[in-house]
Amino acid sequence: MKKLIAFALCLVMLLGVFAGCASENEETEEDLGAYIQMYLTEPVYNFDPALAFGNESALRIVSLLYDNLFVLGENGKPEKSLVKKCEIDEDEYTITLTLRNDTYWSDGSPISANDVFFAWERLLDSTKSFEAASLLYDVQNARAAKEGNASIEDVGIELFDESTFMIRLNKGTNIDEFLLKLTSYALAPLRSDVVRRTDKEIDWAKSPTNIVTSGPFRLRTVSYAAEDAGITLERNSYYHRDFMNDKPDKAVTPFRIIIDYTMSGEEILAAYDEGKIFYVGDLPLDVRSQHTLEEWADIGEINDALSTHSYVVNRKAVVRYYNANEFKKLSAYTEGLVEGQDGDKIFAKREVRQALSLAIDREEIAKAIVFAEAADGLVPGGVFEAGSKKDMFADNRTNGIATTADIDAAKAALNDAGVDPSKYMFAISVPAYDDVHMKIAEMVQAAWTELGFHVAISAIETVDNKDKAVSTGAVVTGVKDDIFAENYAAGKFEIAAIDYTAFSPSTFSLLAPFAKGYSGNASIAYQGADFKVATHISGYNSSTYNDLINDAFYKKYDLEARAEILHEAEGVLLSDLPIIPIVFNKSFTMESKELSNVDYTYYHTPIFTKTKLKNYEDYIPAEDAE
Repeated sequence: MKKLIAFALCLVMLLGVFAGCASENEETEEDLGAYIQMYLTEPVYNFDPALAFGNESALRIVSLLYDNLFVLGENGKPEKSLVKKCEIDEDEYTITLTLRNDTYWSDGSPISANDVFFAWERLLDSTKSFEAASLLYDVQNARAAKEGNASIEDVGIELFDESTFMIRLNKGTNIDEFLLKLTSYALAPLRSDVVRRTDKEIDWAKSPTNIVTSGPFRLRTVSYAAEDAGITLERNSYYHRDFMNDKPDKAVTPFRIIIDYTMSGEEILAAYDEGKIFYVGDLPLDVRSQHTLEEWADIGEINDALSTHSYVVNRKAVVRYYNANEFKKLSAYTEGLVEGQDGDKIFAKREVRQALSLAIDREEIAKAIVFAEAADGLVPGGVFEAGSKKDMFADNRTNGIATTADIDAAKAALNDAGVDPSKYMFAISVPAYDDVHMKIAEMVQAAWTELGFHVAISAIETVDNKDKAVSTGAVVTGVKDDIFAENYAAGKFEIAAIDYTAFSPSTFSLLAPFAKGYSGNASIAYQGADFKVATHISGYNSSTYNDLINDAFYKKYDLEARAEILHEAEGVLLSDLPIIPIVFNKSFTMESKELSNVDYTYYHTPIFTKTKLKNYEDYIPAEDAE
C-alpha cells in the first residue's frame, strides 16, 4: 500500500500535461491580471520548504510557492488547504485524509498522496539531516525510522489510492496538536522526480528550470546579477482550479509578483511613496534607523516573526591559539573546521558559553536593528503555551536570561573555566548577503573582543553553482550555492548566526531538536546495520535535557503538564547555551492604498491569492502589454 500504482499515476500525469496545453492557451487569450511590484524579502537562494527555517525571509517566499495539507489561519487554527476531507478516529488514533481533486503542480501534474509520503520519507531518512523530522515523531515508527531502527515501510502511513491516505499515530497523541504541526511548511508535499533532478539533492530547489510548485505561484525567474537582481513569481494556473471550466484567475488574482533587489532602502521607500511598488515586506538595515520600532508601527504593521536570531556554538570546534598572521585570514574562513589545528575545545565548557552570552547587550542590538526585541529566552512570542493562541509560552517564562550585558560576570565565568581569552581566536560565520545579521555580528564581535578574545567575522558569500542536472549532465546555471547554509548543515563552523524559526506554533517542535534522538540529524552507521543516534548539530548532549524532552514527548496528551516540563527544559537550555539567543525577530509590512485583499497566515507569511491592484493595467510592463 506504500506505493501507488505506477500505470495509474502515469495516466493521471499525462492528463495533467494535456490539460496544461489547454490552460496555457487560455492564459494567452484572456486578460492576464495584475503585475504587482514589491520588496518582499532579502535575496533567497534555496526554495526547499524543509530548509526554510534558518533564515526567516525564506519562509515568506516558500509559503507562496507550496501548498500544505493544512494552513494555519490568523486565528491560530488549522484550516484545510490541500485536504478536502479529514476523518479522525480518536479511539484508534488515526487520521484519514483525502486530497482535493482540483489542484495540481505547476506543470499540470496532479498532487498525490505519494507526494506527501515522499516529503515525509525524505525527512525521516536516517542518512539525511532535517531538524523538522521530529514534527512527525507522533506517527507510528517515525522516530525509529529516523534512528535507523525501522524501515520507512514500517512508518504509520498507509496509502489507499492517489488521493487518500491514513496516518496512524502513537497511542496518547494529542491529535489537535498534531494537526497544528501539519501546518508547517517543512511538511509540504514534494515530487520525488523533481527533488532528484540534480546530482546534489540540496540543489533541486534553486532554479526555475528545475522546480515545480504546488502553491498559488510558481517561480518564473530568479536573477542574482547586480543589474537586474530579483525574483518573479507567476500565477500557478493549476492551483485550486478546475482548468477545464474555470477562468485562469479563479483562485489566484494577480498574474505576477515582481520582487526587485536592485534598490537600496532609500530607493525602496521612495518607490513606495511614489506608487511604483505597492507592498513592502521587509526593509534593509540602512533605513530602519529613520524611526523607532514604535514609530514604524504607526507607518506599517509590526508582528512577531516566530523567529529568534541566535548563535549556535559548536562544542566540537577546536578553538585555535591566537596567531596575528593567521587571525587576518579568519575573515575569509569559509572552509569550516580544520582537523589537527592547535587549540582547545573551550566551547565545550558551559562557563565559556555563559560568558559569551553574558557579554551581549541584547537591548542595544534590538535598538540597532529596530525590527526586533531583546531575547530573554529561545522560544519567541507567538509560540503556544498549550496548544492554543490564548496563551503564549514566552509570556509565562520565569527562567529567562538577562537582556543587558554584564562584562564583569562574563570575565568571572571565564576565570572559573580557567580560560584566558587572549590566547584564543575564532570566527563568527555569517551570511554576507544579510545586512541585519552582519550588523548583529559586528556588535557581538565588539562585546567578545572586550572580553579579550580575538574574534573575526567570516562573512560568507554565495558562489556560482557548479553542480549538474542528472538528466542532461550539464551544470545548472544562473543559480547560487549558499556556502554559509551548506557549511552550517555540515557542522563546519565555530559559531554560526541563524534565525531559529519555529517549525510550528508548538513549543515542543522548537525545543526538541536539542535533545539526542530528536535532532533530525543523520544517524551514523556502524557495525553493519546498527546506527548511532545523532546529537544536535552543536554537539550538545545533556542527559538532563534529553530526559525532559522525552518526558514532554510522552506527556503529549496533557498539554498543560507538558508546558511545565518544556519551561524547565528551556531553563536548562538557557543555562547550558548550545545556542545563544540574541533577539526575537519582528516582521514589518507596508501595504499601498492601491492594494487590497492581502491576508496572512498565523506565521505572518503573506497570502496574495485574492490580492487586487487598483488600475493594474497602468502598471503592466510595456514589453508584456504589447
